[in-house]
Amino acid sequence: MKLTTIVKLAVGSSVGLVAVMVAPAVASASTTVPCAGQQTALVAAINAANAAGGGTINLAPGCVYALTSADNPGNGLPVVTNQIAVNGNGATVDGTDAVRVFEVDGPGGNLSLQNVTITGGSADIGGGIENAGGTLTLNHSQVTGNTAAQAGGGIASATFDPSGAAKLTLNNSSVTGNSQTFGPQDDNALGGGGIVNVLGTVTLNSSQVANNTAQGFVGGGIANGDYLGFSGTSSVLTLNNSQVNGNTAPNAGGGGIQNLLGTVTLNSSQVNGNTSLNGGGISSGNGNGGIPPDTSHLVLSKSQVNGNTATAAPGEGPPISAGGIANGGDAVLNSSQVDNNTTSFTGGAGIVNHGTMTLNKSEVNGNTAAGTGLVASGGGIINAQGPPGAVGSAILTLNNSMVNNNRAGGNGGGIANGVPLPGPIPIVGGPVTLNHSQVTGNTATHGGGIFNFGGTVSLSATSVTGNNPDNCAPPGTIPGCTG
Repeated sequence: MKLTTIVKLAVGSSVGLVAVMVAPAVASASTTVPCAGQQTALVAAINAANAAGGGTINLAPGCVYALTSADNPGNGLPVVTNQIAVNGNGATVDGTDAVRVFEVDGPGGNLSLQNVTITGGSADIGGGIENAGGTLTLNHSQVTGNTAAQAGGGIASATFDPSGAAKLTLNNSSVTGNSQTFGPQDDNALGGGGIVNVLGTVTLNSSQVANNTAQGFVGGGIANGDYLGFSGTSSVLTLNNSQVNGNTAPNAGGGGIQNLLGTVTLNSSQVNGNTSLNGGGISSGNGNGGIPPDTSHLVLSKSQVNGNTATAAPGEGPPISAGGIANGGDAVLNSSQVDNNTTSFTGGAGIVNHGTMTLNKSEVNGNTAAGTGLVASGGGIINAQGPPGAVGSAILTLNNSMVNNNRAGGNGGGIANGVPLPGPIPIVGGPVTLNHSQVTGNTATHGGGIFNFGGTVSLSATSVTGNNPDNCAPPGTIPGCTG
């Protein structure tokens, strides 16, 4: 089954030093493809390598191999079905906005690209490259300026057989300036302006996913998730010393990264300067399929989610929209920053937590809920129960952490534990615990430091001081907090 079919089904249904693993060299004859002949010569080389059970293809230094017509449906080059290494020597393979450049099919397809630029690809799925259950490795390579209508403007990687997951690895590589173009009015729109990963494994080592755009429902930079509900499979995304910056998803959650029932781990990495409707930096949650025990997992270690923006206005999306991180599953932040994020109209400028979240030696500083009234509550953090029946209990724990100098146009400049919005279903808080932490210099209409509505807040060796116009509200709802 092709990813095109998978996406239609899905949408219709509702750290330190890192050892960089480079794909092993293919033990077979090496072929050099001259610049003359371009597409014809490259097609012949891939066909020969597939037929021989694998091979190494050397491109001419600096050559642009223009693919002007389809070799097979949707692709300018033969589908990779064996182990093929392409040494680019600085060459470019250009789909000329007419065809996808590469497709890799599992279980035997294994493509490694070294010093190659992939550009001008155009397809429904995976504008530059589609990895359908195979293995794809990029070393010192670029995927830039490609377009997909439905999903994966740069790269689409997906698993179809749970016994063998699709694998995508980027080493010192970049996925930049790609686009997913179908908007929410189209039933086939998904997202993933740079990369979409469906039930596979994606690892970025010292790599960048930047300045990509998704018009669909998920992930301006990277969409990582279980969009199908297969049992026994998972979507895993790991960033090591990498950046997901400057991506845009005007109709979606997760301007930088969207994670649905998957696992996302950031080690010494950045998700900065992204923009989306909600979850400007990262949106991680269970979606409509989040039935226990399934949940999403998010872990940040020595990482940043800074300077992101959620643009949702009241009535356009969720009533609280998260400039930095929206969490509806399990999340742990270790020695990390969620700073200087913004919600243009609604609340939760730094973090919105509906699930279980723990901050260890981390900071949520300088975030701004720029709107007015109750909808713009929670300058630093909103901790709130989700809709009835949702997974998670809005459990928030801060250990040795800071929530400082945040601003809200509504209640809870630092932390809003629940928001008393009008309507039939109040957004109530949950259990919040602060240990050896600090909530200082925040500003709001009420509860400059912490506002509590329907939940509990426990303070242990924690300073809540110097907030405007008060430290905690309503009076008497937070034991140990005065003024």
